[in-house]
Amino acid sequence: MQYSISNWIYATEDLEKSFQRLAKYKYDAVELEGEPDKEKYKPKKVKKMLQRHGLKVSSIAGMYPWKEEIKRDLASPDKKIREQTIIYLFKCIDYAQLMGAKLIIVVPAAVSKTAPSLSKKEDWKNSVKAVQEVAKYAEKKDILLAIEPINRYETYLVNSVQDALDYAREVNSSHVKIMADTFHMNIEERDIPEAIRIAGNNLINVHIADSNR
Repeated sequence: MQYSISNWIYATEDLEKSFQRLAKYKYDAVELEGEPDKEKYKPKKVKKMLQRHGLKVSSIAGMYPWKEEIKRDLASPDKKIREQTIIYLFKCIDYAQLMGAKLIIVVPAAVSKTAPSLSKKEDWKNSVKAVQEVAKYAEKKDILLAIEPINRYETYLVNSVQDALDYAREVNSSHVKIMADTFHMNIEERDIPEAIRIAGNNLINVHIADSNR
């Protein structure tokens, strides 16, 4: 088990400052924002900083915005958007491998998009098919995909741990598991301990956050 912090919560903070804090409080690793094309995350530069502070990379947090300037949506009925998101995840997988991370967080539909494009059934089908393609690449690179359920006020397709389990089983890959986030669980799960028990060995990553994060 590794204890890490997602640098996403520090937004635009300089990585050096974030890593100094993690080292000070004896964390093992950092979960990096999944933006491999940004100058901020150039592998050589980031690796040097990690080595200075005795940290590893636990995971890559995939980013799935639904904005005018950028749309990443595995469930989109628009084939071009789905393909762009698949290519983005291929890059995240390559980046994870370079940085020594073992998993990437996958949200099955865009975040901040709260209703289906067509129908939930069709969007689910599009998303599963897209992740099956990503999973084949992940298997070759030996990187795990962690399906994250997000609460209904931020997205619509996979909201609960049970949803994530159903989704992962339909993708049907040895490298597709699930994760949980206590912030979202506080909204969606009637019984958090039971949800964790249901997840069982499929649970490979957990975000622990206050309800007022």
